[in-house]
Amino acid sequence: MMEHLTLIMRYLMANLMLAFDGSATVDFPEVAQRAILSLGAGVEIGDALLDEDRVCHLLVDETQDTSPGQYKLLLCLVQAWEPDDGRSIFMCGDPYQSIYLFRGATVGQFIETEKQGRFGPKEMEVYHLRVNFRSSPAIVEWNNKIYSELFAGPTSSFVPSVPFRSNPGQVTVEALLTPLAEGVRVVSLIQDAFKVDPSQSVAILVRARSHLKFILPALKQAGIQASGTDIDPIAESDPVAEVVSMIKALWHQADKTSWLALLRSAFVGLSWEDTLAVSRGHSVIPAALRMPEVLASLTPEGNARVMRLTEALDGLEKASRGDELAWKARALWMGLGGMSTVDQTELGDVKTVFKLLGTHTATGDLDNPQAFFNALANLYASPKAGVVQIMTLHKAKGLEFGTVIIPSLQKNGGRDDTPLFHWRTINGRFFLAPNMGTEDDMSPESRLFNYLGSRVKADHHDELERLGYVGTTRPISNLHLLACKDIEDEDKGSSNSLLGALKRVLANEFVGVDGDADQLEVVGGVPSKARLDADHFVELPADSFIPAATNEAVPTENELHDELREGEGNDYRAKVEGIVYHRFVEIIAKDGLVNWPVSKLSGKGQAVAALMRREGYPIKDIPAGRDRVLRLLTTTLESEKGRWILSAHDQSGQEVQVSGYRNGRWVHRYLDRTFVADGAYWIPDWKTAECPEGMDVEAFLRAITSRYQQKMEEYRAAVIDAGITLPVKPCLYLPAVDRFLEL
Repeated sequence: MMEHLTLIMRYLMANLMLAFDGSATVDFPEVAQRAILSLGAGVEIGDALLDEDRVCHLLVDETQDTSPGQYKLLLCLVQAWEPDDGRSIFMCGDPYQSIYLFRGATVGQFIETEKQGRFGPKEMEVYHLRVNFRSSPAIVEWNNKIYSELFAGPTSSFVPSVPFRSNPGQVTVEALLTPLAEGVRVVSLIQDAFKVDPSQSVAILVRARSHLKFILPALKQAGIQASGTDIDPIAESDPVAEVVSMIKALWHQADKTSWLALLRSAFVGLSWEDTLAVSRGHSVIPAALRMPEVLASLTPEGNARVMRLTEALDGLEKASRGDELAWKARALWMGLGGMSTVDQTELGDVKTVFKLLGTHTATGDLDNPQAFFNALANLYASPKAGVVQIMTLHKAKGLEFGTVIIPSLQKNGGRDDTPLFHWRTINGRFFLAPNMGTEDDMSPESRLFNYLGSRVKADHHDELERLGYVGTTRPISNLHLLACKDIEDEDKGSSNSLLGALKRVLANEFVGVDGDADQLEVVGGVPSKARLDADHFVELPADSFIPAATNEAVPTENELHDELREGEGNDYRAKVEGIVYHRFVEIIAKDGLVNWPVSKLSGKGQAVAALMRREGYPIKDIPAGRDRVLRLLTTTLESEKGRWILSAHDQSGQEVQVSGYRNGRWVHRYLDRTFVADGAYWIPDWKTAECPEGMDVEAFLRAITSRYQQKMEEYRAAVIDAGITLPVKPCLYLPAVDRFLEL
């Protein structure tokens, strides 16, 4: 089994490398692995360390959360250091705050380094920081008592803290009978905290968003504003939900639910009665909106709102970009006044949805609707300003708050599926065991898999204890722990809950509290909705420029990129070579010639090849294409005219965009480079074409001039229209023959 698994993993690794190579990208683990290999990986000194050995001091913060790969990288960096060479290592960490096991962090490495007092060739002095500068004496003493017992053991290095502050504080551990009662109790604790100090910070820390099910409604009913990061799914925000319904409606005319939601949105604002009348008119809502009998059944206000919507929809259909879903959705939302229905935070969320829609509509319509809606489900709303902060215990690490409330101790965290295999390093040896399922429970592989699984489970339990420690050390003055349990039930709490991890030390701490769940009143009836006025009109700013006689001529994507089509011809390789060359001369001009000696190009072959792969250049032809691009760049840097173009000049620019409306169509151009020199405004254009074999160079130059004369005249006219008063001089530079043509 292991032989087969090893073979499969080798094939998977080989295919991963091919995928990296094909896309000219790598992921973060691969970057770290290549760094380790370049440094020598402990076998011999790597070329990277021989070439770059300026690191004299290492400072590693949060060392307890480093992964084995990160630890190995650090060891490679110091492998050639000497004990007394003046170089130093400083590590800072707390093994009892290691809570990133899911990212591969292994606290054991830090603990072992602490025990040995050595890292690589360097001996290290160990200092235990005892003073707590954050919490009140009451909280510090409570944490000392609880965690000295919880972390007790022959290998424990837990050191009790000494409080620096002298402010008053309290710790409560409360048991409530129902989640509703817990929600009410959280509200009461927050209100009590603000009565004592209205300016203090208050935080609710949980392991998962699902633990807030009864708490968020209680806060809302009490009028307590709360902000949270990665708490509220973006699609559950009212403005975003309305935009998503609009997108679905535009995408599918027969999506009745989405069309009805659009009618009820704040920027359309149809009443319940009018919406019901429309829904009864026809099963396809866009058809119902145009039926005379339906319009006759609406209220006068309803008629006005429907007329406003249908006029906006008709305008979209007439527009030249009406077949682009992303543009159409944004245009309809803004045209109906959507901007007036959101605040600044909500506007950011709406823009996020439009941006996501744009990435999923490369062909104009949704390429993969399910992928778009799945991606939307993984986004969270931007946190709003609030007096109470809500976050996960992991995100709270390193922060402090006046009052901290940790509710729902009894609730479990997420459960992971049984993995395909477990792996672990034990006593310096690496073990990997595949999951054999139920086929052979007594096979060596299964027994090893179960053993390693038990070790992994123990690691998770230990980390859960440390997560509790992180949470209870966040407050300055007040700490409140809540759990839904019977005060007499000491066995409550599974092994995957904070209560289960801490119950042996919290058993005698709980105090029963009677929460009044009746305070949560559910108000029935049809909800009201804020909406724009029926006659709301979106006005353009007074200084907006509207081209005359445009005839709805909004430039299409094809028109925007007609310049690319013009210059690419039928030779795709030549087009890509030109793109890569343009990219490099742009970088050279920005960095300055002084930073780009010709010799520097010798180390850029890999970067050129990567850019060519990214643009779709045939893999087998990349070496030849790369060499040609490097040859063109070398000629440019060695050429008097090439260096003159790239030199620093007044009013210089790169990829300057110039747009204009000419002869009934949009003209959209990018100028490679512009600058002022010798009393003129120069517009040089790079052209990477090769002189065909057997053709006279002068004849080739005449052909190039003829080909690009009109285009360069358009450039001249465009910059003059933009307000340039100096003489305008378009010109071409051809690095393949090192010639400069002033047109």
